[in-house]
Amino acid sequence: MKKQKFPDNFRLVSPLLIAGVLLILLPIFTLMIIDRLDRQKEFFTERLLEKGVSLIRTFEAGTRAGMFTMQWGAKRIQAMLKETSMQPEVIYLMITSNDGQILAHSDAYMVGQFFDAMPEISKIKKDPAFIYHRLREEPGGIALFEVVKKFAPIAPEFRRRQARKHGMSYTRKGKALNQQDAKDWCQPYFQSFDNKIPTLADHYIFAGLSMERAKLARDKLLKETIWRGIIFFLLGCAGIFALFTFQAYRSTRASLDSVKAFSDNVIQNMPAGLITINSEHKITSMNKAAKSIFGEDLTTPYPQMIELIKEMETHHKPFNQEIDFIINPDLTIPLDLTASSIKDTENEIVEFLFLFRDLTQLKELKKQVEKNKRLAAIGKLAAGVAHEIRNPLSSIKGFVTYLGKRHENNTADKETTQIMVGEVERINRSITQLLEFAKPMAVDKKEVNINDMISHSLKLVQSDLDKKKIKTKVDIDTNETKLYTDNDRMNQILLNLYINAIEALETEGTLEIQISDAAENEFIEIRIQDNGDGIDEDSLDQIFDPYFTTKSTGTGLGLSIVHRIIETLEGTIRVESTKGQGTCFIIKLPAS
Repeated sequence: MKKQKFPDNFRLVSPLLIAGVLLILLPIFTLMIIDRLDRQKEFFTERLLEKGVSLIRTFEAGTRAGMFTMQWGAKRIQAMLKETSMQPEVIYLMITSNDGQILAHSDAYMVGQFFDAMPEISKIKKDPAFIYHRLREEPGGIALFEVVKKFAPIAPEFRRRQARKHGMSYTRKGKALNQQDAKDWCQPYFQSFDNKIPTLADHYIFAGLSMERAKLARDKLLKETIWRGIIFFLLGCAGIFALFTFQAYRSTRASLDSVKAFSDNVIQNMPAGLITINSEHKITSMNKAAKSIFGEDLTTPYPQMIELIKEMETHHKPFNQEIDFIINPDLTIPLDLTASSIKDTENEIVEFLFLFRDLTQLKELKKQVEKNKRLAAIGKLAAGVAHEIRNPLSSIKGFVTYLGKRHENNTADKETTQIMVGEVERINRSITQLLEFAKPMAVDKKEVNINDMISHSLKLVQSDLDKKKIKTKVDIDTNETKLYTDNDRMNQILLNLYINAIEALETEGTLEIQISDAAENEFIEIRIQDNGDGIDEDSLDQIFDPYFTTKSTGTGLGLSIVHRIIETLEGTIRVESTKGQGTCFIIKLPAS
C-alpha cells in the first residue's frame, strides 16, 4: 500500500501565517457576535419597556374608570392587578408606598409586606410621567425586567370634573360622604380639604416582566450567531488561506519558471553534450553541444546508445568511459561518455541521460604536448650534439683547405678537396639550423606595415619565381594596416613558406598570399597557398616535426623552426592540403 502524500502546495503556508490569520479573524468574529447580542438586547429592552408602559397605562386607565364610576377601592384594585398579571410574560404587578410598603399586588400574599428592592425614586417622584426601568434578579435566580412609574390613576383636572359630575362633596374634616373606610389606601384620591384638589399620593406602580422569552431568544441568537460566525470564520480562513496559497503557488511557480529557464539556459550552453532518451528509445531533448556533434536533425539514437541503454537496464548501474563513437562509416569521434538512468518517485526508469565531451581537441592537445616534450628533448640533445660536432668540423675544414692548397696543381685532388669543403659547410649549415631550433628564441616586436612586409618578402624570392615563371597574387583585405610583430622573424617565416611553395610548383604555377581579419577579434589571418602537388594525408601530421622531409636535399628543420617562431609570436599555424590540388598554410597572429 502506497502512502498518500500531501501536495507540496499545503506546505507553502507557514504556521506563523495561519496564526496571523487567526489573530485577524478572531477579533472580527468576536465583535460581530457582541454587536448582534447588543442589538438584540436593545430590541428586547425596547419591546419589554413598551409592554410595561402599555400595561401600566392600561391599568391606570381601568383604575381611573373604576374609581370614579364604580367607586372602586383597594380590594377591587387588588383583584384587577391579579387579573391583569395573568397576561403572558407578566410576573407581577404591584403598587407600593413611598417607603416600599406593598399596598396592592397581583399576589395577595405580598400585600402589607415591604419591597426591599426599591429603586431611587427622587426623579420618579418629581415627574409623574417619568418611566424608570431596570433589569433585576429575583431571589430564586429569576431574571425579570421591571418598569416603575408614579401611580397616577387620574389627573387633578379630570378628578374635579368627575367629582362635580357625580355630586361628590368634600368636607374640611376630609371625610367622603359616599367613600369606603378611611383605612383604604385609595382614600387620598377621593378626599380634599377646603374644596381644594389634593396632591397625588406618593404611590408607585411596578410591572415585573419575564425575561425568559428574551433569554431563549438571546440563547437562540447566540447559537445562530456563533454558528454563523464559525462559518464566516471558516470561510474567511479558507479565503485567506486560498489567497496566500495562490500567492505562494504563483511565487513558487515564478521561482520554478526562473529556475527552469536558468537550468535550460545552463543545459543549452554547457560545453558538454546532453541527450535524453525515453524508455521507447526516442530522443526527448538535446542541447547545442550535442547538436553540434551529432547534427540538428538527430531524432533516433545511434546503435551504440541503444546498446548502452540495454546494458544499464540489465546491470542497473551508470556507464562512464571513453569510446570511439561511430557517426557514419567515414567518421568516428572520440567521446568521454557518461550514461545514467532517470527514475521517478516510484523508482521506475522513465528516461536515460547521456553526457559526453568531444575528445578530438583534447587528444590533439595531448598529441601536441607529447610532441612538444619530444621536441624539447630533441632540442636538448641537438644542442649537445651540435657543439660536439661543430669543433671537429672546423678542424676538418681547415685541414681540407690546407690540402687543397698543397695539391692546387692536381686537378683531381683539388676537386676532391672542394667537394669535401662543400660537404663540411653543408653539415655546418645543418648544425646552425639545429642550434637555432634548440636554443631559446628571442623576438623583438615592433609595428610593421603589412603591405611593406609582404612586398619585401616577395622581392627576396623574386628571382626564384621568375625562373619558374610562377605567378603571384596578393590580396590584402583587412581593417588593420599594421601588425605588431618581429619583422625579421616574419621574413624568415614567409621565406621558408615561399621556398617550399616554389619547390612544390611546376613551371607557370600560382602562389597566392591572402591577408584578412580573423574570426577572432584582434587577430590577422595570413594564407599562403599554391596549386602544386600537395602533401600526402599521412604526412600532414608530421610536417612540423624536426627532420621530417619529403625532399632529397632538405634537413627537415625549416617548418619546425617556422612553427616555433609562430608559437613565440603567440600565433598559430595549420596546413590544409589535398594531393594533386595544392597546399595552403594558414597563420593567425595577434594584430597588437
